[in-house]
Amino acid sequence: MDDRRGPLSHLRVLDLSRLYPGAYCTLLLADLGADVVKVEAPGRGDGLRDLEPGEVKAVHSALNRGKRSMTLNLKHDRAREVLDRLVRQADVIVESHRPGQLDALGLGYDDLRAENPRLVWCSITGFGSTGPRAQAPGHDLTYLGAAGVLSQLGQGEHPRQPDVVLTVPVGALTAVVGILAAVAERDRTGEGARVDASITEAVQWVMSDAVTRHVSGAGPEWGQFAASAVYRCADGAHVTLTATEPRSWKALCEALDAPDLVDHRMGIDDEVAAAARLAELFDRRPAADWLADPGLAGGVGPVLAPADLPDDEQVKARRGVLTLDDGLPVVANPVRVGTTDGDEASLGRTRPPALGEHAADVLAAAGYDAEAIEALRADGVI
Repeated sequence: MDDRRGPLSHLRVLDLSRLYPGAYCTLLLADLGADVVKVEAPGRGDGLRDLEPGEVKAVHSALNRGKRSMTLNLKHDRAREVLDRLVRQADVIVESHRPGQLDALGLGYDDLRAENPRLVWCSITGFGSTGPRAQAPGHDLTYLGAAGVLSQLGQGEHPRQPDVVLTVPVGALTAVVGILAAVAERDRTGEGARVDASITEAVQWVMSDAVTRHVSGAGPEWGQFAASAVYRCADGAHVTLTATEPRSWKALCEALDAPDLVDHRMGIDDEVAAAARLAELFDRRPAADWLADPGLAGGVGPVLAPADLPDDEQVKARRGVLTLDDGLPVVANPVRVGTTDGDEASLGRTRPPALGEHAADVLAAAGYDAEAIEALRADGVI
């Protein structure tokens, strides 16, 4: 971990999760200073370790940096003994198993909180711990569809699957909010709590205005406006347009030298004709010209690729991409407490841990001596 102390440096987190959901959640906690210990399956570890072929494991490096790792076979009959000791020193547990799976092993919330009533337990699942879909498996695309987002991608055409994971980070963010709320409540009452974080419900919350609009029939969607769209420029690059306010629309029309569009009334006049006219105008000059004039004042913004971000002037100014000690670039912590500098805000700067790298240290802190630790290893517990 980084030697600097962050706002969550007083918290120890046991991460029992697998794959993306918990990884995003505990990444943010680590960047804010929490001591995150990944508890992984012996031999294979978290599935993110081998998700990608090749020598560079981008996902593992990006999401598991700044954490420590130990192994523990949760199905071993001595797993409860080890977890009991770890929980006594922990503040938070994050897990992403199917509802009831850890309870069946005697390792659920009610089992472990007996060792530490102040424990905050966060379960991150696809659909929540209750309801007819509680046990259903799923991935990012599943949750996009179930939350009502996928149907909105493609503007009436066949829904287009995004090329990046969208729902899981949103679910992880709401999980972090729930964890911090439960910690604040614990500080007031002395009692921990269980946080039920549903990825689908988190994304449904993002869709709040769209759901209300559709159900009430309040009006058209943003994607139906010529003033809020993506346009291709003369050099083949694209720009975003969000000139939805009178001032930005006026600046846009002046830069485009298009007096015929000045009086266009968004949502009232012919949007198809206006979009065709704008497409013709944007195609006359390269994207850089439109970004300079009218630029953001006229609602024109860049369409950047992931590889463009380290060189983007705004990203560089706020140090939004940093380099780990192993040389890999990663996105900085977006939560800036006491600073606007992404580098300073990111305390999870160490390389992702090797599988079980910190087992001896974690277990020694929990009261195991070297002989006992070696016995756990020999018995296949860790």
